[in-house]
Amino acid sequence: MYEFDLKTFVRIVVKSKKRIIINCCIAVGVAVVIAFSIPKEYSASVSLASELQGEENMAGGLGSLASMAGINLNSGSGAIVPVLYPDVVHSNNFLVRLLDVRVKSLKGDIDADYFSYLKNHTRNPWWVQMFGWVGKVKNAIFPPEDVMGSLAVSENGKINPFCMSPEDAGVLERMRFLISCQVDDETQVITLCVHAQDPLVAATMVDSVRVHLQDFITEYHTSKARVDLDYYRKLEMDTKKKYLRAQKEYANFCDAHKGTILQAYISEQESLENELQLAYTAYSQMKQQVQMAEAKVQERTPAFTEIEGASVPIMADSPKKLFILLAFVFLSFVGTIAWLYVRLLFFRHE
Repeated sequence: MYEFDLKTFVRIVVKSKKRIIINCCIAVGVAVVIAFSIPKEYSASVSLASELQGEENMAGGLGSLASMAGINLNSGSGAIVPVLYPDVVHSNNFLVRLLDVRVKSLKGDIDADYFSYLKNHTRNPWWVQMFGWVGKVKNAIFPPEDVMGSLAVSENGKINPFCMSPEDAGVLERMRFLISCQVDDETQVITLCVHAQDPLVAATMVDSVRVHLQDFITEYHTSKARVDLDYYRKLEMDTKKKYLRAQKEYANFCDAHKGTILQAYISEQESLENELQLAYTAYSQMKQQVQMAEAKVQERTPAFTEIEGASVPIMADSPKKLFILLAFVFLSFVGTIAWLYVRLLFFRHE
């Protein structure tokens, strides 16, 4: 290895400026080809905040003091706190529900569900298609073993989240790349973002993700209260039937023994009247329990505030052609300089 000489290195760089320019021009050509080979993608986002009622906001005014101490009191008391919402959005069950959403392109030439849109109406760069062809040739020569069989398809012909085929798993993996969810640790603001090759599809899907996430959060926080409501409604129906039956028996007895003054009939009438009163009291109590359970469901239902709604993006979010161009030119320039430096150290001087 030769000793490094700055003057010699500068002389070699100046002498090789033509080579550097040629390499940078080649890099520009490659960057242009790559940049224009990547399909345009549009990004649509939604920001919302959920105000959890009842026990979820027991902290009240202590929230600001707790935040100063680094303690978060707004994350909820349930098992699924806002910080886990990104994992919920990327779960198989959540993503499968989004595949049935109907999407339309801005030009109107596409009208299909999101699953068909991802499989049949999206473009890939030429190198991805090339690797896809290589994979098809490989599978044709060496067919992969179908270990899932009929389990990979549900009864209605849709993706089965419990047991998926490699192709279906690839669709869901692509959705995880296109759909993102972020939760601010301090403000608990939920930001949803969807990327798509059509601006209208991006806006439609981000709004659908918002609706599905709101439904999931509401269902989770009200599940116990709704179970209690169904239980009290069943008890209300049972007590109502008993009350109506006791009322009918009492009315029939009074009509059949109208004007009777025998003590036995009077005692029987008083007994039926007491049973009627007890049945009515039980029915009234169950009716009050149903009303309280309905109020509990309403109390546990989170109120969502949409900070920023979905809108059709105007400009494409990617590819960033200028960034790709500058990156390739920079790498070409630095790579050529590094190659000249290595030649100066390990090979003979020019």
